[in-house]
Amino acid sequence: MAELFSERLLAGTTTDQVLRLNTETKSRKWRPCLLRTLALGLALFGVLHIARDLPARANGNDFAHYYISSRLLLAGADLYSTPLQPEYERWGFYYTHPIPTATNPPWLVAIFAPFALLPPVEAFWAWVMLELLSLGSILVLTWRLLAGRLSVPMQCLVSAAAIASAPVYWHFFFSQCQLLIAALILLAYWLLRNGRPMSACVTVTAAVWLKLFPAILVPWFLWRSSREWSTRWKCAGAVLAWSAVLILGTGLGHWEQFWTHGMKVVNDWIMWQRHFNFTVPSFVKNAAWLLNGFSPDWNGLRAWANVGAVIGMALIALAYGICWKNKRGGTDANLEIEFCLLSAAMLAGISEAWGHYFVLLIFPAAVAVTRVVRRPTSGRILTLAVSLVMLNLMFSRQSPWFEFAVSYIPLYGLLLLGAFFIAEALNAHPPPAGATRSAPPPS
Repeated sequence: MAELFSERLLAGTTTDQVLRLNTETKSRKWRPCLLRTLALGLALFGVLHIARDLPARANGNDFAHYYISSRLLLAGADLYSTPLQPEYERWGFYYTHPIPTATNPPWLVAIFAPFALLPPVEAFWAWVMLELLSLGSILVLTWRLLAGRLSVPMQCLVSAAAIASAPVYWHFFFSQCQLLIAALILLAYWLLRNGRPMSACVTVTAAVWLKLFPAILVPWFLWRSSREWSTRWKCAGAVLAWSAVLILGTGLGHWEQFWTHGMKVVNDWIMWQRHFNFTVPSFVKNAAWLLNGFSPDWNGLRAWANVGAVIGMALIALAYGICWKNKRGGTDANLEIEFCLLSAAMLAGISEAWGHYFVLLIFPAAVAVTRVVRRPTSGRILTLAVSLVMLNLMFSRQSPWFEFAVSYIPLYGLLLLGAFFIAEALNAHPPPAGATRSAPPPS
């Protein structure tokens, strides 16, 4: 009887194991298919969402601003004092934003000049092609850097989510340049990771002079270029030399006018805006303004804008401090986490980061996904999911009390993503292979 019972028990155990194995096999078969289907749906949604609105944007901002600025440059006109409204009317653009004169840095105006040689509509679609090329470059570099740490179906899903994201939609809606900047910054990081620090520093410098805010990352690239100060000084020299070439090549006089006139218009625009600028300085300024009823006559507005800027810089300094704590010597430093943390801190801490600036988070978001997949816990999954959802809720509500309950939701998501990377930087778990490339050997 005992032997018969043992045989039956053994048979039941074997059957249970077989059933469990069959279930797991079926699960492994349908999961990739489900992920690919979801990825296809997201990609189609993103493409159709952009394509629906794109043709109507050929005569609007910010493409019109780029085009007219470069036309002024090509015509030899006074770039930063020529009124924009007559130029908008001349070229058939809608003048919907009261921007009196050009505000883009001369390097960006020069980059756009070849497009401005074309008629407006042709120039618009040529610029869209550059945006697409930049987005494609970001995705390719992302998966080369992550080196197969996600399955192919998961890579497709993350890529499709990026295409369908609100920042990418708003980038194409406004015909902006942040995808180009993000591609340059990510290329610089790829070069650093592959032992080419001088090329990395030169590349990130090219991004700096397009919109200035990437200057926040330059100290990190110099610091992580090598463990040897001689190499760091060489990279610093390359940054200064390349900066001089760009400034002199695009006209020192244009840069003087930009700082005198263009930046004044930018600063005034930032100060008076209540929506779509998802930064800590903007939040601080608007919180103080809200308490004063958003009165246009309030005298403390500029002072609180400055207070917000100081707090934003303190946040960036805190991120650098955490990176400094994360292996000060550079050996085994988790470059991946540092780069992602500083990217998030940069966007949160600068005075101006409109919704389309958040395309710079495509790589950090992908990194966060790979880390959660590698070590999934309920807390990490919930934190990342909430952060990514909030980053895409880019609403604009005019009711004063909704200014912070709704309008700043992407900022809350950005800060939550930053907190995720802080936790990753400070935890004791060994980083994945490829994330801790030491500085290149001494040259």
